Amino acid sequence: MSARELNGSDTQSDTAQGIGALAHDALRQMIISGELPAGQEFSQSELSRRISVGRTPLRDALRLLEREGLVVNTGPHRSVRISPLTMQDLDDLYSMRVMGESVAIWLTVPILRGSDFERLERDLELTSTGDAEAHRRFHAGLRVGAGPRLISHLQTLFDHAERYQRARLAQEPHERMAAALAEHRFILDACLARDRVRARDLIVDHIAATAEALMTEARHAPYTLPTAITMAKAGSVPSTTSADV
Repeated sequence: MSARELNGSDTQSDTAQGIGALAHDALRQMIISGELPAGQEFSQSELSRRISVGRTPLRDALRLLEREGLVVNTGPHRSVRISPLTMQDLDDLYSMRVMGESVAIWLTVPILRGSDFERLERDLELTSTGDAEAHRRFHAGLRVGAGPRLISHLQTLFDHAERYQRARLAQEPHERMAAALAEHRFILDACLARDRVRARDLIVDHIAATAEALMTEARHAPYTLPTAITMAKAGSVPSTTSADV
């Protein structure tokens, strides 16, 4: 193969990968937003039409979404089912969030500076107007002290949790929104006071509230969440000594 042919092949491959990535991002957002409702089935041809891509990039996107747990039953010629909302998944998902977010905010509170608090205040105000991106940024701002792998992991969990948040808001939109905004305010105030124990405990309760309400509504007894809450609030992190490393 000539250099020109090789470069052409690489360009085509990069283009295909780029289309596949765009297809993945588009479908992922449609799932998280509820535009593709949980539990519903769609043909691959229908999804291909909806996001205007061919079958090959669509299949690449579906493989990634299946790996992420957002779709099931994907294959060359099968229909695609959007992963349903289940109490077991809810229990696992929010247990993971409780543990991870408690570590992240513990690491974040001591390093927040004036400019960080200004951004958090601004995003909190925008969140009160229903700005979903501001809400996303607000929670991201409470993780900036964590490592990149933990931050990425928690952002993925946050995105998955959005599907359950929407279900909760559908049940009690006004009451839950008002409570959530108050909880955000209390969390930020604890950060401003450099009280990371209170900030940690508040964010644990804030995250767990959605899961607890949905499981109560479904009359489902949580399995992992109570343990996760207890462990997340277990106490201060012991100081590290050279013998511990």
